[in-house]
Amino acid sequence: MTPYVTENPKPTIWVSNHVSMLDTFVFLATDEELRGKNRRPIKSIYWKGLDANPICKILFNMAGFIPVDMEDNGNGNLNVYNRASFKQMLKGTKQAIEDGFDILILPEGQLNPKPESGLQPILPGAYALAKGSKRPIQMVGMYGNHKLWHADDDIGTTVVAKDVK
Repeated sequence: MTPYVTENPKPTIWVSNHVSMLDTFVFLATDEELRGKNRRPIKSIYWKGLDANPICKILFNMAGFIPVDMEDNGNGNLNVYNRASFKQMLKGTKQAIEDGFDILILPEGQLNPKPESGLQPILPGAYALAKGSKRPIQMVGMYGNHKLWHADDDIGTTVVAKDVK
């Protein structure tokens, strides 16, 4: 992993591909190695549907993560957002930025069921956040997380490999 370590980190919008339900957790587990000891606090934008899992709901709420609500219409399909929730997500993100947090966003907007074939369409939210907050975007590429927890329900949590980067 090539770290983005700096003595005095700039406020940043962190952008990653989305291959597994574990992506945010892998990012946070490698956070110090990736962003350094002087890293800024970070908040992630996440799909509110994950709140159906009580563990996720507790963890994400305690971390102050920012939910966005959209239909559970299957991986690989266009996202259909709840407009009121989207406005609330923008408000929460703006507040987090004002409070000095970095933001993590997965701009594919959903799990990529075929990451070996490349990215899904990238939604413009990360660019809009970076432009509106005058922050740089730092790209992160996740690899192998889908081999631990796949978007395809037929594979799901069947571990098919352990090479995660």
